[in-house]
Amino acid sequence: MTATIDQGLFASWTPPRDLPFHWHIYDVGSALPEGWTDALLDVARQQAAQRSFRPTMTTARETADAVIPLESVDGEVLVEQAPWVNELYAGWFRQLGERLIDEPLELTSTANRALSLNVQRGITMRYPCHVDSNPMEGLLYLTDCTEETGGGLVVSRNRHARDVTEVDEDAAVIYPRAGQLFFFDARFHPHYVQPLRTDDALRAVVTMNYYTRSIPEAVRPAGLDEQLFGAGTR
Repeated sequence: MTATIDQGLFASWTPPRDLPFHWHIYDVGSALPEGWTDALLDVARQQAAQRSFRPTMTTARETADAVIPLESVDGEVLVEQAPWVNELYAGWFRQLGERLIDEPLELTSTANRALSLNVQRGITMRYPCHVDSNPMEGLLYLTDCTEETGGGLVVSRNRHARDVTEVDEDAAVIYPRAGQLFFFDARFHPHYVQPLRTDDALRAVVTMNYYTRSIPEAVRPAGLDEQLFGAGTR
């Protein structure tokens, strides 16, 4: 049986002017050297720093009193411990990202702003709700996420969502797999990462920030650097 749509539903409908949120996935895991995930997870075990995130910058989309635990390996440490990650960021991954945009991608001025290895462990951690300042974000996943494990990337369809509760009211949830490289522009779509569902679960992803000549690094909000890679404990 073929479903039909009442054409009257479209009588006054026009497409939205704002582009819907969209993303592109490259499956790069099999193209990288064997053992790359284990190497980065080993760096995370030895070098990750723990911090508390507070929503003090303009790109945060959290309640004012939120204090969120974070665990990450800063870009400077990552470049020292796994320099091939920075080579991919500046080279092949950058070239892949440029296929999706109409101008060259620009690297950031510091390793910390360029790269991070973010880690979530157990049920108490999640990545804060925010919008991006950069026009192209790259995410290289080291672990699988499913509806059963949690850890999905939750992206609001409502550009005006102010916190996690409002994001959850109308959102897409993306469950990535190890070896997938995501590219997207989330400057106008609040997003966060769900907590995991079991105490022994692990989620790990390398984040990569790119800017462009038309949207330069100068737009990066004040206070973001201090929150993401200020003083921490290893």
